[in-house]
Amino acid sequence: MPRLLRRAIFALVACLAGLTHAPALAQGDRVDVVFSTNQQTQFGQSIYVLGNLPELGAGDVRRAVKLEPSQYPVWRAIISLPTNTAYSYQFVRRTDDAASVGNPANGTLLGSLVQATTPTVPLQPERKALIYHSSWPRPIVSWRVVGGANFTRTPSLDLGTARGPGERRWLALLPAPPRARIEWFIEPSSDAPTTQRDPAVGTYACSLDAFVLQDGQVYAYHPPAIVSPPRRDYSASAIPAISSVNLGGERRQYRVWLPRGYTQSTTKRYPVLYMHDGQNIFEPGSFGTWNADTAAHQQMVRGDMREVIIVGADSTGNRFIDYVPPGDLTPTLQQGQADRYIRFLTQELRPLINATYRTLPEASNTGTMGSSMGGQVSMVMGWDWTNTYTRIGALSNYWSTNFRNRIQSNAKPAVKLYMDSGSAGTASDNFSPTFSTRDNFNNPTRPGGAFVLERDFRHTIGIGAEHNEAAWAARVGPALSFLFPASEEQTLLSLASLQAFDASGDGTLSPNDAYLASAAPSDANRNDAITPDDARAVANVLRRSERAGLLR
Repeated sequence: MPRLLRRAIFALVACLAGLTHAPALAQGDRVDVVFSTNQQTQFGQSIYVLGNLPELGAGDVRRAVKLEPSQYPVWRAIISLPTNTAYSYQFVRRTDDAASVGNPANGTLLGSLVQATTPTVPLQPERKALIYHSSWPRPIVSWRVVGGANFTRTPSLDLGTARGPGERRWLALLPAPPRARIEWFIEPSSDAPTTQRDPAVGTYACSLDAFVLQDGQVYAYHPPAIVSPPRRDYSASAIPAISSVNLGGERRQYRVWLPRGYTQSTTKRYPVLYMHDGQNIFEPGSFGTWNADTAAHQQMVRGDMREVIIVGADSTGNRFIDYVPPGDLTPTLQQGQADRYIRFLTQELRPLINATYRTLPEASNTGTMGSSMGGQVSMVMGWDWTNTYTRIGALSNYWSTNFRNRIQSNAKPAVKLYMDSGSAGTASDNFSPTFSTRDNFNNPTRPGGAFVLERDFRHTIGIGAEHNEAAWAARVGPALSFLFPASEEQTLLSLASLQAFDASGDGTLSPNDAYLASAAPSDANRNDAITPDDARAVANVLRRSERAGLLR
């Protein structure tokens, strides 16, 4: 990036016409921004936008965001950015083929670097709440916004006993911007030098505004004292199966993976993700494995992904006709019958899963994901079965001609969509048709309006990746976190807002709150129990508030 900027300053005289940077009205913590520029290009070139935010490529020209040319020579894209954020960006002309996308020298900057700011919107809470279980004396949290220069040291407040003798429940109130991604580490408070540190090396990081750190894992809610590890709820030597009416009596195997804590959290219900080619999802199949269970657990441990039940439906020799929709031919020139397969999932397998496990059965909590033809059938489910599936993951998509034409002309469904490709191997992993479809989805004039990048649509390129399980294993973790972000289930925000300690409900902390908390205790420390610790927690927070002015 610096070399490109120097080249722009000293070697380029760029003519930029029709530049538009038009934020829409901010909605909560994000705003949809239209990036638009009028540029002539040669065949094989496209215009991109490159900025310092992750949504704009984070200064890496290989990750710059391609604009769509449906109104050529106007190039534009709608991208969701965080509110209350200063950022910079510049348009870039790049060669747009798969072989060039990963070349860091592929880029000619246009015009000048633009400084911009998204709308200022009051966001709550005004601080982050980190709850920590530890036997250390008054732990100190050292934290900073990711990318910041210096760590700030914040002492924690005693919220009472935790899970066993000697362990306490601590609260650190961190004056970090709402939704900002922070990193942190924790040390014991002591006058004597100590080498103790959690984690021992490096830092934790997450974007949640209120969370628990317990045994090295981040939770968006108060977890049980003991959290069971995730598990495959089947034996690899005896995979469960259904004899499917919709598939003409075929016996179809399926595999269920349960997230951490499923055993102890007996009242909690979970979203469900249905994945295709189930024999490759958790275990090594004929072509390798996604390791989707490991990837999902890692995202949950970091506090980036909701806890989700994953169901893998195995494929058979009828995979082609199962994953190609009616109206299109399979590679073996058979008529696609994806409607049969989707009815099997929806009318047979899904009711069984909902009856057996503690699920959230609504369409808003149900997703589907696959790769290649499995990605295509996932998109069929999103477009044609939107009343059942609304979170769609399509990796290295296979594109049947009629289906692709149809979804490009139909109004967009109310789904959240993740789509990607690699850039190498046979047909460059369908790089070109995937990018072309992505441009159509981002076109503001398409029926029903555009998908908005980083709001309800994410498109990723696996630079140098081919069409195989190893490539999908590398991309599935972030895809899962985009479709099922942990922020959806935050239940501890009253700690960050201090409302949990405002016993009188008058919006302030005062000695009266401490009195009321003692006279009529409530679960002020949010540990799912009412004990004398709740009143002590209110008193401790009140004393801290008096010293530091935590309530504004």
